[in-house]
Amino acid sequence: MRKALFILIIATLSATHLHATSNVVEEGDSSDFITASLLTASPAEAVYSSFGHSVIRMQCPSEKLDYCFTFELDISGEKLAEYFTGNAKAALVGVETPEFLSVYGAEGRGVVERELNLSHHEKQLLWKNLDTELMKAPHLSFNFLTSNCVSATLLMIENCLISEHIEWGKLPDILNHDNGDVIRHECNGNKWNEFLFMTFFGAASEGHFPIEMKLSPSMLANILESATISSDSIASRPVFIDTPKTLLTAKSIPTPSPVTPAIAFGILLCLVIIITIVEWTLGWNKVAKITDILLLLLQTIVGLILVYTSFVANIFGTHWNWYLIPANPLPAIIWLAFHKKRNFYKVYRFYFIILVLFICMTPFLSQLDCEHQLITAAFAVRCASCYLKGKKIHTQQA
Repeated sequence: MRKALFILIIATLSATHLHATSNVVEEGDSSDFITASLLTASPAEAVYSSFGHSVIRMQCPSEKLDYCFTFELDISGEKLAEYFTGNAKAALVGVETPEFLSVYGAEGRGVVERELNLSHHEKQLLWKNLDTELMKAPHLSFNFLTSNCVSATLLMIENCLISEHIEWGKLPDILNHDNGDVIRHECNGNKWNEFLFMTFFGAASEGHFPIEMKLSPSMLANILESATISSDSIASRPVFIDTPKTLLTAKSIPTPSPVTPAIAFGILLCLVIIITIVEWTLGWNKVAKITDILLLLLQTIVGLILVYTSFVANIFGTHWNWYLIPANPLPAIIWLAFHKKRNFYKVYRFYFIILVLFICMTPFLSQLDCEHQLITAAFAVRCASCYLKGKKIHTQQA
């Protein structure tokens, strides 16, 4: 989803020319008069481009027409606020292919083309549908995981098939797994992206989306290579013609950070344990208190973000998020309201038990993983310490 504003500007300048193509494509009567292709761009460093990008390319050589139709979301300027509120609308935009490739080439990203094996009338209908969609203002709901460039591209291809449908071939085994496993697989070893997506994906991790909603751009292209276009009356044929063609060679390959979430939050847990030991052995209560404040602040901020993304914004879909159990604003509210009560230390015991039980649920819930639970364990250590310290003081005062 790169260079949205740039592409929208070009789309506006090209709209009049593109609108005329509906009539042009209807005049041809040979299968090579129009060429339809699927372009797949390689991933980039940015999180929102980490899965790559899918685009439909339409060519009419006799009329010197060559455009890429791309599903884009404008997050420039004031539109950025709409993105984070879940109200941003996406649109299909058209860009002349040389301009499109120059943008991705400047980023060092690769682009591979696969020609679609559509009939002439299907290619006519595809271009006409793209042209019709292009004329509309941004109106498509955007969801990072289920309504994106892949689903939009695949829908356009499926909608142009005349009395035919795509028959999936042999699917990768990963698509038989739940949504959480699929997301981790498609992060391709980038542990920070995996950590981020799983933080917000919520209980949908345990579900099974339709195949069309599970695919990344690269996975879509790979699966379509073994798929066929089928009907009851016509023999099946491959979705693609010939072999893939490299339009741009990837020069910039995203490199995952050597400091993974497991390392970062493992260090956090070790520091919390050390601070707790020092608190009990050397009496460094002030250091422990500062640690507790920082952890509570972190928990509250993350909790508020999770509440917002889980129930208000639609960036990752609105649904329950299991990480709301260890990270939510309720502990901060309870602490502010009741921490001066004599028996407040018992609240720490109650929350410690909840956190321990939550950690024990890791093998049974797809969203949960060890990286996140290192943070949960840090909270649990401090809750245990605060409970024991409070109980000790309460016993001394009794």
